[in-house]
Amino acid sequence: MIGVRRDKLGFLRGIVTALVTPITDSGDLDLKGLRELIDLQLGNGVVGFFILGTYGEGLSLHHEKRKRFVEKVAEYAGSKAVIINNVSSTSLEVGLELAKHSLDVGVANISLIPPLYYKTGVREIIGYYKAFERLDVNIMIYNNPARVGVDIQPSTLRSMLSDVSNIVGIKDSTGLPDRIMELVAGFGKELHIAAASDSLLLEAFLYGADTHICGICNAVPEISDLMYKSIVMGDMEKAVKYKSLLMKIKGLAREFQVEGLSIVKAILRLRGLNVGNPVPPNKGLSDNEMRKLREILESILSDAGVNIEFKRIF
Repeated sequence: MIGVRRDKLGFLRGIVTALVTPITDSGDLDLKGLRELIDLQLGNGVVGFFILGTYGEGLSLHHEKRKRFVEKVAEYAGSKAVIINNVSSTSLEVGLELAKHSLDVGVANISLIPPLYYKTGVREIIGYYKAFERLDVNIMIYNNPARVGVDIQPSTLRSMLSDVSNIVGIKDSTGLPDRIMELVAGFGKELHIAAASDSLLLEAFLYGADTHICGICNAVPEISDLMYKSIVMGDMEKAVKYKSLLMKIKGLAREFQVEGLSIVKAILRLRGLNVGNPVPPNKGLSDNEMRKLREILESILSDAGVNIEFKRIF
């Protein structure tokens, strides 16, 4: 059975973008913006899309809007990249509905956080994931303890694999180097190992992770592509340079006191892409903040010798 599970993701390697969800001012999906965003990613080395997760604001969107979104991503990118659809919900019934719909539109790879709100143990967690076993989907466990309050430890993961046959991978957002190394060493031959804390964007590949599911890469996929190519070529000096640049850009979220996805959407808007503002309760940037952000970005990129054009629309 070794390798059978992980093979479901087709030996995926490289950068997977944790795609943001373009939204119009009226709250509808911006399909033009979505196509532009997908084209930007595919033109810069991205091998897959993780949709409707933290950066995609999935848990803030109505489930019918989530269905529409996966339909359009599948239409625009299904033949060009691997798509992993986060169907997590506070409702098991809704999660199953989203998973079945995902399968119906050709996206068999789904991701799930553990059950929310109520206190759960290993038995309840396994039971939750096992409910999806009856669907012909490939499950990527989504371990994000900082957001969910539940940490799927390697020992729990081993128990889950014994009971749930269609788990094919894990997205680990702990940001712990030791955890990534433990997952690679203990499960790398069985499961697809995806790191998902941008702080480990370079290091995860050195530890043996298959992919990195990256949030900041939405905004500047050119830089993450340069970083990954440098790793593959063994040019660690350049890889470190590009990773450091990505972290400077990501760190702007702290400076503006917003979520990472808010900075990503702001940068994309500065690049002329129609992605809109974050979904409430997350906030976007004011016009003054957008002007300040553009000035900071131009300075950071100029110092690094990277040329990305920003629109002077604010």
